[in-house]
Amino acid sequence: MTTYLSVGTNKILKELEQPIKNGNPKPTGGLWATIHDETYPNYNPWIEFLSTKPYILFYKNFKGNPFSIPAVLITLKDSAKIFHLNNINQLEFLKKHYPTSDDWIDFESLSHDYDGLYIDLFAACKDTPIEIKRQLAPFAISSLILFNLNSIKYYQEAVVDIEPYDFEFETEFSFYEIKIDDTLHEVSDIDDITKSFLTNLKSQLNTSIDERTFAITYDKALTEFAIEFCKKKECIESPETIKNLLVRNITRSI
Repeated sequence: MTTYLSVGTNKILKELEQPIKNGNPKPTGGLWATIHDETYPNYNPWIEFLSTKPYILFYKNFKGNPFSIPAVLITLKDSAKIFHLNNINQLEFLKKHYPTSDDWIDFESLSHDYDGLYIDLFAACKDTPIEIKRQLAPFAISSLILFNLNSIKYYQEAVVDIEPYDFEFETEFSFYEIKIDDTLHEVSDIDDITKSFLTNLKSQLNTSIDERTFAITYDKALTEFAIEFCKKKECIESPETIKNLLVRNITRSI
């Protein structure tokens, strides 16, 4: 059974799902992952890519430790409907049936019919015109873009431990280990305390409080909640990361 590793968080909450938004060539939103080959348990294509560009990885500085990166190992349901893009004919099919005005893929429309899209970059670029290769190049590696979190059967919390090094002077890290917890988790809705917080915060938007005062109150409440949430859930992510996720969720909810 194929499993996928997503780097950047070790928890998946349905309420924090980011809707897919069109882009050319890459969409935004969704959950991005790469195939995890159990034959090589300490190898991951995305981590390998980041090893040559560590500035992408280390600007987040997870919980004060840029060398310990949260991740999740994902197992999809048998019923998950994933479109596999392996060649130019499949790309032309997507462009024909899910077209955009700039001759690319309408990922938002695609997400209505499929749970995700897997791009086999090497296969898709084989024997294709140079202009197509240029369009696909920003994907960098073969990737799963998951549109629908309900297609996940379960996930396991994981962490990528990178051997510490001086990334101000060295351009690549040389060793990392992927540690995967055995506990299986189902994708769940956000917990009651978070739901209550969002409901109360939304109701405040109807008050007559002036904009500056509300902004200060809003930011303070959100920061305090994120700190308490991290303590309670023992999150690997920083309170600021949780805060930003909640801000996006609230923005979509009101």
